[in-house]
Amino acid sequence: MICCVTGHRPGGFHFSPEDGDNYLQYKERLYHSVKELLDMGYRHFITGMAEGADTDFAIAVLFYKKQYENVTLEAALPYPVQKKTASNTSLKEQILASCDCVTVVSDMYFEGCMQKRNVYMVDQADLVLAVWNGERKGGTWNTIYYARRTGKPVRYIMLEELDQMRLF
Repeated sequence: MICCVTGHRPGGFHFSPEDGDNYLQYKERLYHSVKELLDMGYRHFITGMAEGADTDFAIAVLFYKKQYENVTLEAALPYPVQKKTASNTSLKEQILASCDCVTVVSDMYFEGCMQKRNVYMVDQADLVLAVWNGERKGGTWNTIYYARRTGKPVRYIMLEELDQMRLF
């Protein structure tokens, strides 16, 4: 069974790694979700390799890959050379080197290539794991909406719940 991830970049989280409790709870939920999926029989995972939820998901899958048999990780890139920044280049390179396969969805960058990558991932998957802040706009929402329209089940890690916990 195949699971892909959609989720926000760090700016969409409304909290950061420096935000201790919220970030730790998010990471715990993400790792717990990946373990649950493995226990349910999911063995192929697809990440879009964007900074934030995608790379966090990939790291969680790679962590559990050491403990479960026949686990594969696929990186779905929107175009051959994704934008590199000093903050994420080496991490992305490490993840890509650990992937079992890399799929490049478009030959070159164009407006809409990110969504084309997201459609590819949903079309390949049996389930979509969404790390979502509840906003109905942007790439994460478009991917969730596409998955729902095509009848793919979506499991959620709701970032807004973590953000609201901080108020108590």
